[in-house]
This record gives sequence, C-alpha cells and structure tokens, in this order.
Amino acid sequence: MTDATGERVDRVVAAVTAIDGVIGLYSGGLGVAATHLPGRTVRGVRLGAEGGEVHVVLDLRSGLLDVAARVRQAASEAAGVPVVVVVDDVAVAEAQA
Repeated sequence: MTDATGERVDRVVAAVTAIDGVIGLYSGGLGVAATHLPGRTVRGVRLGAEGGEVHVVLDLRSGLLDVAARVRQAASEAAGVPVVVVVDDVAVAEAQA
C-alpha cells in the first residue's frame, strides 16, 4: 500500500467517526474488513480502486438508516469511490461529560 492509500483511509476514518450516531469502526473477529498499511492495520475499512467498505458500530438511540446514509456519503466523498456501509453492531453510546 502507498502513502496515498494510507492518507485516503485516514480521511475516511476521520469523516466517518465525526458523524453523530457513529460510535466507531467495527473491529470484530476473523474476516473483518481491514486495510493493511506499513506499520499498522486499520480495521473496519477496506478501500480499492473501484470502491470500498466501511464497517461501523452505530448508536442505537440514533436514526440508524439516516446515520448509515450519512456515513455512506461522507466515506464515499473522502475515499473518492463509492463506499458500502455495513452496520455490524449497535450499542448505546456513553454519555459525554
């Protein structure tokens, strides 16, 4: 993977995790989408030349369909290719102090 790929993945992660209702990227078990970069692995994001996937955990109290649509839009814009959103889990986010 190139530095450009790492930068693209970082842009996607930043865009997705900034959305209200997203608790985080899903980093579950075997076979989870991941991007392997020099010195690190970004779990929950897989990008290619033609498209990508983002696996997320969403806040159960949010409008799940609306949040997933916003994730798709933000991730696709950040990646520069169409991105499929997979909601792998839902949870109740901890209250912010």
